[in-house]
Parts: sequence; structure tokens; C-alpha cells
Amino acid sequence: MKESFFRRAFLVVVVALGAIVMGWAEDGKVRRDGFDLYYRTEGNGTPVVLVSGGPGFDVDYMKEVGGFLPGDYQRIYLEQRGTGRSMPPSLSAETVNVKLWVEDLEALRVALKQERLFLVAHSGGGLLAQAYASAHPDRVDRMILIGPGGPTLEFASWLLDNLAARQTPEDQRLMAYWNAAESHGVDHEKAMLERVRVTTAAYFFDRAKGLAWAAAIPEGSFHARMNELVFADLAKGYDARPGLRKLQCPVLIVQGHQDPIGDLTALEIHNTIPGSQLTFLGQCGHYPWVERPDAFRKVVTEFLKKTKEARMLSCGKDIRGAVRATTSFFETEAT
Repeated sequence: MKESFFRRAFLVVVVALGAIVMGWAEDGKVRRDGFDLYYRTEGNGTPVVLVSGGPGFDVDYMKEVGGFLPGDYQRIYLEQRGTGRSMPPSLSAETVNVKLWVEDLEALRVALKQERLFLVAHSGGGLLAQAYASAHPDRVDRMILIGPGGPTLEFASWLLDNLAARQTPEDQRLMAYWNAAESHGVDHEKAMLERVRVTTAAYFFDRAKGLAWAAAIPEGSFHARMNELVFADLAKGYDARPGLRKLQCPVLIVQGHQDPIGDLTALEIHNTIPGSQLTFLGQCGHYPWVERPDAFRKVVTEFLKKTKEARMLSCGKDIRGAVRATTSFFETEAT
């Protein structure tokens, strides 16, 4: 690539945000190295940690995803280091990297007094969830991955091409403008956010919905420096597959057929994690809860029901084995 990979990292697993949703029930925080790692909670019941994408986006938009969980689950929205209020004293390779990402999740697990974490992650948040599951396969209770990045960075090799192929002449004009904006004095974070807005529509099957989503992205909600540091670290040799093969828990992967991250990415995760469930949704891009809300709710609800029943039947035994027959399949929905 002519342009530095790290300068374009926001295109790799970019996650556009919706409008900020207010009304969080309660804040919590975990002390880390020189700063507090914040999280927000909503509801009561079985704790579920929701992980936003990018990497580098504030967690606010994941409240929409949390709305698809049944009422007997407590939503825990993690403000990842380098986003929201979870800001280290400085942003550098020493303060923002995958190892620390994983340690943050482990610190959260301990603070929540959970033997294992139930993770729901979108896009680049799926990279974090897989990295954690690979490092601590015995500390994951269940995992739902929505349009996730892969267990390696191989998907980046075709994602950029898929996005470019979907851009209109107007998209290209705007991208050229914002690419040059910093040379005219525009702040780096502002220029990167605008490039994200231009790219967002290409992540949707329905372009009109993509444009509306892009227009609603709040100012300051994408943290470009954090994104660049994480991808620079991932590029050093990220490979979650060895640990993922050891997972002994139910995993659901929800993938839109028109997601530019590609079906192959979801298939690789599915083939790596024993007994995982992969559900494809037709006429759907990177945001299944936006473009196919009814289908998304159905597959999530059924997964939660099956895993809850399997837990009761297994009486503490290997849950993965108890649900293997129901989770190792493909379901393609279109309409």
C-alpha cells in the first residue's frame, strides 16, 4: 500500500456510532496503571460485558445492541482504555496495546467477581474479545461476536478493497478532501473522524441507512490515536487461533452477507472455535441490529435460550459439549 497501513487503520474495522443515548443506570471503575478504567451498568441479572469496535470508538452505541438482550441480563458497557473516560496519562505503545487490553478485561472480571465473563463484541471489539478468549479460554462463559474482525489480520487484505469498490464518486471526492485536510491545519482526530463518516455507508447494505448512521456519529467519539496504536501492535503478529481452539464455551457469530469484512472472516472464526454457531443474515452489512433487527433479535434470543437450557442440563459439566449439536450449524436468512 502506498499509504501507511497504520494511518489507514481506521478503515480496517471502523465502527460508526449512532447518536448518544442517555440514561445510564450506574457507573463503575477499576483502577489501572495511572488511570481508572470506567464502565457503565444497566439492569440486573446475569452480567454481560459489551465491547465496542473500531478499535477506538466510545461504547455509547453499544447500548442499542444491549437493548436486544432479555431483561434478565445486566448490561455492562466497557469504556476501553483510550476511549471515553478511560484515558491513560499519555497515549503511546507502552500504554495502549493488546496485552494491556486483555489485562483490562481480566481486571474487570475480577472487579465484577465473576468466575467467567460473558462477552458481546462488535467489529474491532471482536478482536479484543478473541484476544482475551485466546489468553484466558477458561475464563469465558459465553461469547457473541457481531461482524467481528478475524483471529488474525488477514481480513484487512480484502476489506480495504471491498470498501473502495463501494465508494461513489462523491465519497472519493470527500475522502480526498479529508486526506489533505491536516496539511491545511485541520486537527488529526477531526480529519480521521470525517474520513470514518465518509466510509461508513460502505459498511451498510442499505446506503441510505448508512448515510443516516454516519451523520449521527457524535463529535469526539472516535479516538484515532488509540486506533492507530492498537493496529500497530496487532500488526506485530496478532494470532488468536491457538487459544481459541481451547475454548470450552458456547460462541455465536452473527455475520451480514454484505459486510465488507467478508464471510471468510466469520468462517475462519467458526472453523477455529469448536462447536461455535455461525449465522449469516442476508441483505445485511456490518450492523445487523440496524438492518435486520428482527432476525438479529431472533438469533440472539435463541442462542441465549439454548445455552441457558444446556447449562441447566449439563449440571456444571462441559457446556460446549452439551450444546454442540445445536450450535455447529449455518443459518442463512434473507428477506
